[in-house]
Amino acid sequence: MTTKTILIADDDADLVNVLATRCRLLGLNVLCACDAFGALSLARSDRPDMVCLDVEMPAGNGLTVCEMLSFDESCRTIPIAILTGRNDPDTIMRCHNLCAYYVEKCPELRSRVEPLVKELLIEPTATLAGSEHRSSVAAVDDPLYR
Repeated sequence: MTTKTILIADDDADLVNVLATRCRLLGLNVLCACDAFGALSLARSDRPDMVCLDVEMPAGNGLTVCEMLSFDESCRTIPIAILTGRNDPDTIMRCHNLCAYYVEKCPELRSRVEPLVKELLIEPTATLAGSEHRSSVAAVDDPLYR
């Protein structure tokens, strides 16, 4: 079995370190970027199995990176989780429109991201295995669906 790779992009170095450490403990290869340009470059060159993007980063916006990857034939099926402190309806709807997983940043962020990572990369179900994850939307924390 090939080791899966996750890209974590956020300008909060402490958050990246915590998520990267946990992902490595789960047996994943981890790529890290501190800005949107770096995230886009790594996603296109290394083709990770999953991408976690912050919205507000230097050198661009994680939602824009998500949009650009959706237009790239070789990257459009990579599942993307948007990690953000924004909880406004426009941001949530943009995540949905981009078929990205919306995860609101909070003190329990790691415990919200980890089950998603496990489901998509470590223990994929028969319905997710081999499917195009971004063709449907799953909200990890979605106030519109509460």
